[in-house]
Amino acid sequence: MEENKNRRELAIRASWLYHERGFNQQAVADRLGISRSTISRLLADAEREGIVRVIVTEPLPETAQLAEDLIEKYQLEGATVELALEDENPRDAAATAMARRLESMVSAGPVTIAAGWGRTLGRAAQTARSLHTTGVVLVDAFGHTTTADIAPAVEVTNNLGIKYGAKVMHIPSPGFAPNAEIGGNFYDSEPVATALERARTADAVLVAVGVVGPESLLVDAGYMSAAAMDRVIAAGGVGEVFGLYFDAEGNAVEPETLYPISLSLDDLRASRRVIAAAGGRDKTMAVKGAIAAGIVDELAIDHTLAEALLE
Repeated sequence: MEENKNRRELAIRASWLYHERGFNQQAVADRLGISRSTISRLLADAEREGIVRVIVTEPLPETAQLAEDLIEKYQLEGATVELALEDENPRDAAATAMARRLESMVSAGPVTIAAGWGRTLGRAAQTARSLHTTGVVLVDAFGHTTTADIAPAVEVTNNLGIKYGAKVMHIPSPGFAPNAEIGGNFYDSEPVATALERARTADAVLVAVGVVGPESLLVDAGYMSAAAMDRVIAAGGVGEVFGLYFDAEGNAVEPETLYPISLSLDDLRASRRVIAAAGGRDKTMAVKGAIAAGIVDELAIDHTLAEALLE
């Protein structure tokens, strides 16, 4: 513990000399009496731990134009578009877009953010940079109990809480109930009702838009059988949020096997702001359906999906 404290203090000192006083790495190393390679590692640690924030204040011109076009075409309240590099998974670029959007929200002052689950949101929480914040509250918008295999997709509020030093409020329930009756009992319980009401009144709700088909996280995690997914497809389903499916026109498609403990589609429509994360052209129909359903106010996506949405 003492060693970590000393290293952090050294990282702060190195950062102050390098960034505030303008010394180069070799000069910093000479003043602190350590090697230049150690200084390089300390400066990298400082950025990773939030001691130093490197901020690019202007987006790339091409992604800025895509965001403007999306806002105009779909009448959105906002859009953040991140360039996906040639060797990068578009989901990771979308996660970065969401992480940067989060940073702007929590840096602005007290805010309550409700968060769902999904691979893109999970990655965004891991990608988010550590920040000192005041008055930030994170609350689940979806039941919290999960399995080890999909923990990164569900531990969104926990990971963000650590990054921001924020208060975290969980929904004390599984993500999906085994049947409608047990699901109803969870909704009737005071702790679950209290958490969901806090999520309903949040300043922003973060959601990941899922696809239909065998590549769905719900199928991969075993919450939904291939046969049940086939029935959703046959009914016209194109996407989902919180295991709540909708068709291309935004109408609800209800699978018989899923009983999520979460905000409803109507809750999302009534929320102050819903920010949806998605990456890759395969999410095009799902995102369009979510917009048609009236449950998305803002997008955090990669440039390939943005281009597909504008075609």
